[in-house]
Amino acid sequence: MKKFTPYIVGGAVLLLFVVVLLASRGKPSRRLDERITLRQQDKIPYGTAVARHLLPTLFPVADVATDSRYPGSWDRIDMDDSGQAVILVADYFDAEESELRRLGRFVEKGNAVFIIARAFSDDASNFFHIAASGYNSLFYESNEDSLQIRLERTSFAPDSFFVYPGKRYESYLRRFDTARTIVLGRNDGGWANFISMKKGSGNFFLHTAPLAFSNYFILHKQNIIYYQNALSVLPQNVKTVVWNEYYLQKAHNPSDDKDVNWLGALFRQPAFRRGFLTAIATLLFFLLLGMRRKQRMIPPHEKPKNDSLDFVKTLGRLYYDKGDHQNLAEKMGAYFLEHVRSKYKIPTHTFDEDFVKTLQAKSGYPEPELNQIVREMKRFSDSDYVSEEELAHFHKNLELFYQNT
Repeated sequence: MKKFTPYIVGGAVLLLFVVVLLASRGKPSRRLDERITLRQQDKIPYGTAVARHLLPTLFPVADVATDSRYPGSWDRIDMDDSGQAVILVADYFDAEESELRRLGRFVEKGNAVFIIARAFSDDASNFFHIAASGYNSLFYESNEDSLQIRLERTSFAPDSFFVYPGKRYESYLRRFDTARTIVLGRNDGGWANFISMKKGSGNFFLHTAPLAFSNYFILHKQNIIYYQNALSVLPQNVKTVVWNEYYLQKAHNPSDDKDVNWLGALFRQPAFRRGFLTAIATLLFFLLLGMRRKQRMIPPHEKPKNDSLDFVKTLGRLYYDKGDHQNLAEKMGAYFLEHVRSKYKIPTHTFDEDFVKTLQAKSGYPEPELNQIVREMKRFSDSDYVSEEELAHFHKNLELFYQNT
């Protein structure tokens, strides 16, 4: 029995090692999801599910809804009514001029627009007369922790800092119109990050620390008080409250989707990206080579000859060699008349003065030369003999006509 003891102990140790290994694999360590999404459906630390869930408790008599449409097309909002509030959540508030004008008209009628954003476009900055600084880069993700913010004592009580050990991810307002702006909150540096602006019968509210409305911040200790006080600036008798994420989707932060799809994750690896592009280039090169004609080369052929022209030359040479100038002159005249009929659409049954004038008007050829051609044709038709000199002169007149018309 003693000789089997080492084997039994070794087997037990090995079995225990396997059990511990399997147990450690069955319970993977949890990793904090540090994505900053600000979306109301996300229950991760930097989502806003808690803030959206608490809205009905802050406004018990209001119709609370969620929307993602652009300004002016909200489902639950009447642009011509009052007593309504819209909370616009964004990382980068990239509103266009037309959208800002619609927001302005909506507020003037006695409504409230609460904008939560870390950065503002040029159009929005000009519209609100503000300048934001700090952590206002759209793709910047700060590693600093311990966000510290407070509400102004003149508007809220008590005047104390609200802190949490999460990401800072904020900006501040270094310039705004003090004549029409009320500062409602500041950061730990004393810079304004929460302001109110009166417009018509309503108000704009701008908050530049969006993580103050995140799940992590609100659930940390007593920070829910900050959330409740910040939204208490909205009228308590408001009829409709809409949580809108249109600008969160419009100005999307690529850093929020680091693990969205496997192909995007692979393309972040330089070696994979280079190999994939090389494979695509090789495939395209192969396709281009395959497009070549796979057949024997077609042998070159000589350009076809104009046999009709050779026939005309041969026939003319035959008449000339035989001395039959009369017949050749008649053929040349017949060709001339056919040319006049086909090109100028002039009847050729009579060679009178009207024929010459009509041909001169359409061809632009001088009338004396045309009269000379017509006279020669009449003489040849009435004569039984045409000399070589007369034929040559007739040919010269016709060639001049063809070359100049």
